Amino acid sequence: MPDSLLVRTWALTLGVLSLAVLSVVAVVGSGGSPLVAAVAVPAVAVLVFETYRSGGRFTFEAGRARPLDSGEFPEVERALSGLCERTGRPVPRLLVMEMDAPGAVVGYDDGRPVVAFDPLLPRVVGVEGVSALFAHELGHLGTDLHTDALRAHAPPVVGFGVFWLAFLAGRGPVVATVGTLGFAALALTGDPRLNGPRYALGLGAEPLVLAVSRYANRLEEYAADAYAADVVGAATLAEALYHAAVVAAGENDEDVAGPVPWTADRSLRFALFATHPPVEDRVTRLGRELPGTDRSRRPPRPSRPDFD
Repeated sequence: MPDSLLVRTWALTLGVLSLAVLSVVAVVGSGGSPLVAAVAVPAVAVLVFETYRSGGRFTFEAGRARPLDSGEFPEVERALSGLCERTGRPVPRLLVMEMDAPGAVVGYDDGRPVVAFDPLLPRVVGVEGVSALFAHELGHLGTDLHTDALRAHAPPVVGFGVFWLAFLAGRGPVVATVGTLGFAALALTGDPRLNGPRYALGLGAEPLVLAVSRYANRLEEYAADAYAADVVGAATLAEALYHAAVVAAGENDEDVAGPVPWTADRSLRFALFATHPPVEDRVTRLGRELPGTDRSRRPPRPSRPDFD
């Protein structure tokens, strides 16, 4: 990761973690049960550790990723092994996973790196493009997957701290217990429809911290792009990013592969919370221009093969 991006990412990560620690201290210091804190803090620590070991946002099992069948994508396997040989990195385990938009993601499985790609990706970007996007994913296999994991669970902790100080502190054990359990239930459901009520209870503190965390994610994407550009060339990477973007479709709050890849298509909310920068910004940072200028002339989206 370039030094300037590394410093900024770690500064944001440590800032988010510091807010989470201060929130816990404030809750206990204003009458919160030390016993609850003694249970909740280790529980969050376990979640952070498990996220750390899996490399952050991506859960391959939840995405129904599967190993490649024998001889299924030989050109993709050759592209990855050749890339790892050039960079001196161990070859990650390779999986196939259907995504909202053709792309690739990286993570860890019990400490071993794993790369998953959409089966349409080779048809969309070609073998050189696959190699370029894999190089980008390999660029994440350093500190940034782990800083992402360190930030992942901090926003709800900060939100609860504000909720406690505003509504529960000094209200008695019954109110404190009911309020704590209610907030925890909202946080643990994983239902995005319940994010709004939880954000409101925390007076907007959680989405603010989340926005800072997602900004750090976008810095990490620029760093991975810089790594890939050094390996395969900025022009090759820019071409691959463009062709992946022009067939992007679907809705995905995480913006993993770029379902809303263009600046003009992003709402303010999406711009604040997207994990990936818009394609125009990424290509500009690479010192290139977009290979195409008319986004209305998108190539048809390839049909998905049936693997059942």
